[in-house]
Amino acid sequence: MKIKTFNLKYGRGMMTLKIPAKNVLGVLKARDVPAVPDEKEAVVEAVRNPIGSPPLSGLVKKGDSVVIIASDITRSVRNSRVIPVLLEELRESGIPYEDITVVVATGTHRGHTEQELEYMFGREVLGRVRVVDHNCRDRESLVYLGTTSSGTPVWVNRLVAGADKVIITGGIVYHSMAGFGGGRKAVCPGVSGYETIQHNHKLMLNPPDKGGGINPFVGPGRVSDNPMAQDMAEIAAMVNPTFMVNVILNDEGKIARVVAGDYREAFKEGCRSVREFFSIEVEKCADALILSCGGFPKDIDLYQATKAVENCQGVLKDGGVIVLVAECPEGVGNGDFYRIIKDFPTRRMREEELWREFTIAKGVGYMLTLTLERFRVVLVSKLDAGMVSEMGMVPAADASLALQIVRNMLGEDFRAYVVPAASTVVPVLVG
Repeated sequence: MKIKTFNLKYGRGMMTLKIPAKNVLGVLKARDVPAVPDEKEAVVEAVRNPIGSPPLSGLVKKGDSVVIIASDITRSVRNSRVIPVLLEELRESGIPYEDITVVVATGTHRGHTEQELEYMFGREVLGRVRVVDHNCRDRESLVYLGTTSSGTPVWVNRLVAGADKVIITGGIVYHSMAGFGGGRKAVCPGVSGYETIQHNHKLMLNPPDKGGGINPFVGPGRVSDNPMAQDMAEIAAMVNPTFMVNVILNDEGKIARVVAGDYREAFKEGCRSVREFFSIEVEKCADALILSCGGFPKDIDLYQATKAVENCQGVLKDGGVIVLVAECPEGVGNGDFYRIIKDFPTRRMREEELWREFTIAKGVGYMLTLTLERFRVVLVSKLDAGMVSEMGMVPAADASLALQIVRNMLGEDFRAYVVPAASTVVPVLVG
């Protein structure tokens, strides 16, 4: 029997999957997207030749206070390459380091240790400028800017609101709710208040009088007709960022493209590249999916890891099996995520809870329960096996045991897609 071997990223390491060739319907990988030859030079080139905007040097002047919004540790965006270039560009434009603050866009996530900040930015950056974690729950650190047309009260970080110039950074990827990550997400959820974030993300829901569930216009790649994404754009416009620098990474986590300039125009161009690089057309649905998130930080916790499932489940037959290979060293990631699954046993109860008191974590947990209504999920992780079972999934210690579980569920002749970087790609059924 011919065996195929796959080394799947698992946390900061690898997990080996050995599977009979007859069971592999296909390997779904992004097109071969080469990394730029020199990452620093690519960032410099983008900043000095921006999209829809003058160069950064023409937008700032001596005496300006500047805030750079940077992604947190849950996002792989090459902060250590991008931020130093921006600091040098600003310094050469007459902005001293003491007039620059980096605000880390934690959204609703936890703050960082000093070691994590050094890992993200490098010791040199930490020694030059002030780096501050956003705290969405600290009302004293927020400023109210108004209300969006969808009724979202807009509270943003006081340092961001008070800066003369705001530069947003991050990475553009497919996103299961916002359509795409990056761009305006640096503002909301990145540096917005807790109330703002929850109200915005609640727009992912379809009202009960329209059938409940997830709004049909919410999903990976959906932006123009997505109410949550449109609301994010309104919130970002209230801050009106001066400039944007976003990266697009290939499957190896290296920079494939940098887009910079006007935060709306550069974001659109980046989204176009993500569609080109990471959409995969397939002609038939599989009996099973074997998904790796792509390693750390995409599988830092289950809350983050479920993005891989949302991206790929559209090419799985109803009743099929998903094997999710995700280390989850920080557990489920959020108590609300776990509770909406465990403590509310029916869809109606979950939806009533979401409309009563929405949180993003509850929303993401709810999306996982919708997946579990259609498919079976085998989770290879470091999570407690009992906790995994309580959430309606089947725990497995490694890929070999997971494969045996799939055989028990589907028989020996199942056909599976293997997706080595499932948090990045979006397979699309055609024909």
